[in-house]
Amino acid sequence: MQRCCDNGSVLTSPTACLNLLAFLTLGLSSVVAQPVTTRTDKVAELLNDWFAKGTAAGLQAITYENRDGQHSPLNTAQYPQLQVFKGDEKGAATHLRSQPTLGNCSMSSGATQMGCLPRIITMDPGGNLFLAKQYLSNNLFIYPEHQDYDIGANGVGGYGDLLPINTPCLLISQGSSFTDQPFLKALLSTTAAFPPDTQKLLIEKRLLMPTLQSIFRRSNKVVQTSEDYFTGKAHPPVFDGTQIDEEKMVRIAHEMTPAKIPPIVLLRVIEESKIEPGKNFFELAGSHPWQLSDTPVSIARILRGNEAEHTMHIGFDQTVNLVKAPLKMRAAVLQGDPRFVRIESEPGGDVMRLRIRWEPPLIASTGIRSHRIDIGIFADNGSSISAPAIISFYMLPNEMHFYDEKGRVSEIHYQTHNPDFGLPVTDTDPRWAKILLAFSMKDTNLRSRLLEQILTPAERSGLQQHYLVLKPLLDAFSVVENDDKRKDTAAQLRGKLGESISAALKKPVAEKSDLTVRATIDKVLNSIANFHPFYLGSQRELDALATTSSKSTAVADVRAELHRLIMQGVLVEQASGQIDTMSPPEKLSLGERYMLRGLNTTLLSQVLFPDVLERSTAPAYVSPRLTTPKQWRDVYRYDPSSGELQGWIRYADARIANFDAEGRLLPDGPKGKAVPVLYLMNEKGLLTWRAQPAPTPVSSSSK
Repeated sequence: MQRCCDNGSVLTSPTACLNLLAFLTLGLSSVVAQPVTTRTDKVAELLNDWFAKGTAAGLQAITYENRDGQHSPLNTAQYPQLQVFKGDEKGAATHLRSQPTLGNCSMSSGATQMGCLPRIITMDPGGNLFLAKQYLSNNLFIYPEHQDYDIGANGVGGYGDLLPINTPCLLISQGSSFTDQPFLKALLSTTAAFPPDTQKLLIEKRLLMPTLQSIFRRSNKVVQTSEDYFTGKAHPPVFDGTQIDEEKMVRIAHEMTPAKIPPIVLLRVIEESKIEPGKNFFELAGSHPWQLSDTPVSIARILRGNEAEHTMHIGFDQTVNLVKAPLKMRAAVLQGDPRFVRIESEPGGDVMRLRIRWEPPLIASTGIRSHRIDIGIFADNGSSISAPAIISFYMLPNEMHFYDEKGRVSEIHYQTHNPDFGLPVTDTDPRWAKILLAFSMKDTNLRSRLLEQILTPAERSGLQQHYLVLKPLLDAFSVVENDDKRKDTAAQLRGKLGESISAALKKPVAEKSDLTVRATIDKVLNSIANFHPFYLGSQRELDALATTSSKSTAVADVRAELHRLIMQGVLVEQASGQIDTMSPPEKLSLGERYMLRGLNTTLLSQVLFPDVLERSTAPAYVSPRLTTPKQWRDVYRYDPSSGELQGWIRYADARIANFDAEGRLLPDGPKGKAVPVLYLMNEKGLLTWRAQPAPTPVSSSSK
């Protein structure tokens, strides 16, 4: 039974109502003490009860700031103790607030414009420094990601993970407007739940936000074990609001005595690999820094150089610990392939060395394609474990680096293809049923002949059987999906169809098969994508199919991909129109094979399966704030005897140019005179280069 008190708030139990009445009037002083919150849920009951008993600090010392013009405002009436910042500023926070402040701004621009506010801030070294100052000054803001962290590629479905760093200095919510609200409420509740002496100490020592981050990340529903806290489960760049466990957060905070306050890891870079423009990477002079963040809690680099590995010597001897107990430090790879990350440290030491090698894009546990390595550094004082300080290494999405058997850079491409096949971004999309049909149909055309070579008869029959099971639901949904009068029926059928498709994708494709239906689909696509001479052997048939494709741009899309490979020295077009590889097929490099995979991926989506694969054929998207587009590839040369780098050959505009190891042009070949190079932007917005003219000698004249 619910009871309503005089102030109009509904309390869920008689005890809660009595507690509220107990502190509404404070005896002779006639001072009215307001509750922590007028919410009526379990967390609210706990907070008000603890505050009435004097064991929770409440929110009198905390300020809330909204920076989106009240587009996504906190209902501050639910928090009568909370101070509200009065101002009309919009956009990301740009000023440090002297009072402990939690805030939000539900504003963003499109992914190919400026992006979400966190991406705008973190692409600038000054922005990252300001975030760290906020974090260490009891200020924390929540921002939605909008279009910067979604499954898909190049805008089909989404753009993948576009965030250049992972940082503890803010919180990013999955989704768009209003997704920041659950985070605000949980953080306010947690702040209110601290015992008074704990909250006071956290504010005085400027540890409030690091402590909130530690509690928030420990309490996430996906963090099931203590070891999970040292993985990417607890520390993604973007958080899902449905995974917040607010009650767990407030209980941890309420039990946190001053002796249980977690430490805060403070890092410093002692030394690291240095890369030079024009020698190790190529950008306009003074633009696009590779050192994105150098703060005590967030270090970030863009791996834009041609070094074999990037080394960094880190010190954490300045870590703050209020508890008089020894610290145990721990480093963990939160995201990235451990094969490309080496962490070297000694037990009890206060330094570590990182060795990072560039790595290709990865698919995170969320299904989102990412281009970043994240390493978390944690401190454990025996009572609590800190929030992580995070070191990020970002790989530009439009680049691919290749290595030889000795671990040396062999090739770098600066305008790679979109690697996405164009499959549906969710496993409930009706398009999956159409894919099953397309992959199981038998005919005499090229598509069917390819499927016959790739799939066993049992696998192909299995795909067809799974489609036939789904077909009645698909047909029923197709009848009503565009009928405005049957929207409810369409929604129900869509839900049933989606559930059936999701279940089918996880089932074995056939009896006694180790492959699921989804894995079988991937097998088909990867087999064709990795068949490097595909176009060369079926050029006429593929060209004819392109002219009849349901994608009106198919012919132009294929031609554009061929042109790119011809310009960069992978393919050559004979006078007859026949396309061949520049190198013999058996001698194709890893990089050349990868570029041919890009051609095949376009053939898959635009020519072979245009009705079921939806993909952008543009090169992999990267923010122009991070790099200037380059239409070339560099192939590196090493001395056969010493292994010393001699330079590289650059393939661009169907020509080659030689460079020495210092990045100087060799216009007369590898043994010619070296000439300094100037990089500049051409009229198309692309990076290009030219030899710097020799300085004009100054002549002297006598009177």
